Amino acid sequence: MAIAAPADESVLVSPATVALQGRLDEPVAIGLYFRWYSSLGPASKDHYALNEQALTDAAAVLRPALAAGTHVLTFAASDQLGQDAAAQAATRSGGVAGGAAGPTKCIVHVLRATLRAPAAGASLSKAGAQIDAEGPPLWGDAGYQAINRLRYRLRFDPSPADGRPSADLVPALTVVAGGAVRYSGTLPPQLGSGAYTLRLRVEDKLDANVHAEDARAVVITA
Repeated sequence: MAIAAPADESVLVSPATVALQGRLDEPVAIGLYFRWYSSLGPASKDHYALNEQALTDAAAVLRPALAAGTHVLTFAASDQLGQDAAAQAATRSGGVAGGAAGPTKCIVHVLRATLRAPAAGASLSKAGAQIDAEGPPLWGDAGYQAINRLRYRLRFDPSPADGRPSADLVPALTVVAGGAVRYSGTLPPQLGSGAYTLRLRVEDKLDANVHAEDARAVVITA
């Protein structure tokens, strides 16, 4: 068995969706059930797959809403319909494809830019700002960073463009609850005060021209 789509190291820019499709390279004599898994979940006890209902056709296309981040995808087959611990223990026939290494590996990079905070029109202090965005819960993990292709960039543009300087910031991020990452710190000192547009760009580290963007109005204070 193998993953027919997506191609390994694919880059997806939201709001586009990814099409997951597997294949069986040889016919099988028993009924099999198929599920897809991501290293970024979502997952809970006895509910680990991207598709709650198992597929009965390996070639069936699944279009899950993948969150921002670098996903390691796995395509699995089992002779058990369920996905709980009892079903796993009862499995006698099956297989897997994908993962982070090997000939069938499948890694997908989802560029999605969603500002969570501050609210539109809120104030940001140059001396100490807090900015939240949608981000992977494994951001701080060294193993995740070894395969990560996402780079977060913050840009501040005066609104209106009246001669005050713009500035870029590639922030050091920490993970916070709710599938988000956070920048806490000072803003670029060259920024003026007053109305600005805060832009979040989530870029492919190998090609910054490939990116997703979100923006909102903010007020910069001292």
